[in-house]
Amino acid sequence: MICARLLVIALALAVAGPVAAQPAAPCDVCVRGDAVIDRFSLQPVRPLAGELAELQLADPLTPEQYTRILELRARTPALVRLGAVDDADLALVAAALCRSTTDACVTPTTRALRCLAERCAVTLPRADPRVADLVTESCNRYVTQKRSSVFGVGIDWATGWHRSRYPHDGRAWSFGIATRLRITNKIGAVARFDRVAGRDAAEDVDGNGRDDMSTGSITRLFALGGPSFILDFTRFENTARYLRLDVLGGYVATRSQPDEDGPAAGFDLAYHLWTIRTGVRYVQGFGDAREASTVLAHLGFVAGASPEYSRGANCSGEAQEADRSSRLAIGLDLPVGGYGLTSQLGYLAIGLGFEAKWYLSRSFDVVTRADMLVFPRYDQDRVIHQAVLGGLRIDHGKDTERSSRSGWFTTVLAGYSHGAGIRPTTAGTGPIADVSLAWGGQGKEGAGWLRLHARFGLTPENIDYRVLLFSLGFELRFDPRRWRSRV
Repeated sequence: MICARLLVIALALAVAGPVAAQPAAPCDVCVRGDAVIDRFSLQPVRPLAGELAELQLADPLTPEQYTRILELRARTPALVRLGAVDDADLALVAAALCRSTTDACVTPTTRALRCLAERCAVTLPRADPRVADLVTESCNRYVTQKRSSVFGVGIDWATGWHRSRYPHDGRAWSFGIATRLRITNKIGAVARFDRVAGRDAAEDVDGNGRDDMSTGSITRLFALGGPSFILDFTRFENTARYLRLDVLGGYVATRSQPDEDGPAAGFDLAYHLWTIRTGVRYVQGFGDAREASTVLAHLGFVAGASPEYSRGANCSGEAQEADRSSRLAIGLDLPVGGYGLTSQLGYLAIGLGFEAKWYLSRSFDVVTRADMLVFPRYDQDRVIHQAVLGGLRIDHGKDTERSSRSGWFTTVLAGYSHGAGIRPTTAGTGPIADVSLAWGGQGKEGAGWLRLHARFGLTPENIDYRVLLFSLGFELRFDPRRWRSRV
């Protein structure tokens, strides 16, 4: 019995030995895969067959798996040629490497070959924006054309100084209308008409507060025109800001005095932001009007004839231009009423004020102000005060509550006021201080307010200059990004 069993085992081993030693018959898919390997010179991939089958890559690849793929490509440069093989042939190569058609080997190997050919998605970790080397581009790739009418019209108010051969107090205020034509984005034309008024010397001989030697006010009409040039242009957000120079020539007529009419020439340099326009204008007369000259600071509005531009197509260029935007804001503050707390002043009529602010921090701004206050003094000649001041504005909003909702702010200013009256007064010319409290609303592009001012003289020469006044105002900010901390 035992011998019989031993004989059976010996026969089985004899039969099994030759069968195991026989080579496996090559599969048709493997043969075709070998042909692909030979065609693309991928023989260096064969030693990686076992390693590729064990990768078991996810979809999409994890950062660790992607790192492993990069290491394989760095170690075996011939893997770069897999990029020239299509997906169907990659499956044949995988079968050739596995020497089998079973999914357990072919599927992970095919996946590995596709990833080596850079055809797999990768899940990258979210970068910390504070330390990221690559900045995500957040710009609009679509081109938007900013258009403007070829023709434009504007108005402005101004205050300043003028000269005349006739007696005058030197102060001037103006109202003007202008029409514009845009020829190109850099060149245009302007025609304007201005009325500039000022008072005579206003001499009070008997000291009763009235002008006893009236020589007539200085009232002039200017008709001017000429070419207009854009000197600087920058766009931001959905609007533009630009510096424009008007070269003016025309005629000046002094309506209130004889023999002071004649040709005139000058210039107007103004900064435009949205529809707001502010700047300075100088005009000099010639011939009979050679002693007629005017310097005015003006603020106004203009619609149309502004430069056109495309935005969104050149993202890098747009970002560079936006980076050049400034912390500046310009505003108009109109005194709408008030009272001079002395018999030398009395009631205050509507005035005119210009302001410029420079952003410092979330709570503080530098402020400059120029204004003109008119006290009619019905029983006597009017008094005109022109002042220039500078100081700080303080935003009282909490850090967590700054918004476009209503809020409070104060300004503390100091400067100099020139009082144009007909007799010496202790409520006239000299250094002054102005403290105001305002309530209003603000956003990153602008603000509006109602303000109460307390203004007073600082020296014995103007110690009785004490004024309470209300004003309405608004401002427009050049670069909204600078003011974003306020909202």
